[in-house]
Amino acid sequence: MLPSGGRLWTSTRQTGNKPVVLLVHGAYHGAWCYAKWMHDLLQEGYQVAAVDWPGHGGLPAPTGYENLDIPYFAKVVGECIDQLPARPIVIGHSLGALVLAVAAERRDITGMALLAPSPPGNMPGVAAVSELPTGKPYPPPSLERFRDIYMGGAENAEIWLPSLCSESPCALNDRYNLRISVNPRPTEGLVLEAGLEDPLRHPLGQDEAVAAFFGYEYHHLPHAPHCMMLHDPGNAAYKALSNWLRRLWIKSEQEGSALV
Repeated sequence: MLPSGGRLWTSTRQTGNKPVVLLVHGAYHGAWCYAKWMHDLLQEGYQVAAVDWPGHGGLPAPTGYENLDIPYFAKVVGECIDQLPARPIVIGHSLGALVLAVAAERRDITGMALLAPSPPGNMPGVAAVSELPTGKPYPPPSLERFRDIYMGGAENAEIWLPSLCSESPCALNDRYNLRISVNPRPTEGLVLEAGLEDPLRHPLGQDEAVAAFFGYEYHHLPHAPHCMMLHDPGNAAYKALSNWLRRLWIKSEQEGSALV
């Protein structure tokens, strides 16, 4: 357990000399959502870590959970980064991408991948979303909404529904009201956009604008849904991520050799 009440998962086997990859979930989810990708990354020789925010992934919701904000979740992720070997590669999904971007502002990382990212509030042209009611945890999406909005209509969406948790409305409204500004740091980066996306929260061009804001590589995946790590026809999202990780690792190895 982390001092902030979150939880850090790490691989127990050393599979090679590749760097640690830290996976950060988004709203309603937990580290469980990356189970398939964690297995695949380990098979490729990466060390793997993942985080559960307080109240996520089976962790109990702390007192005042409904008031936890993005800076608090960023503190949790920052504690994870601080416990990992030097310069991990960090990956965040949806709201977790924004949380990760805040956490990584003042930390030394090798690279950062943002999957279907929530945009920073100081990004030019970004649009706000209607505020959610506050005062109590916001319930997870219904099966119909989860299937259609998050999973691109996948028929097996119901198998994941029991793992979803309620979310802090304060954290969601931080994103919807554009309260979170990020200062992009110079690092290698990747943005993956899901083609089967919610047009309200990810209007046309927004994810590409996030990539431009950070100065990151950008890929549009026409058949991937928002939760691309759970349902990804053709495995396009993981393939794009794996290719980027491989190029990043080769580059870091070459730069390390040049310093010897």
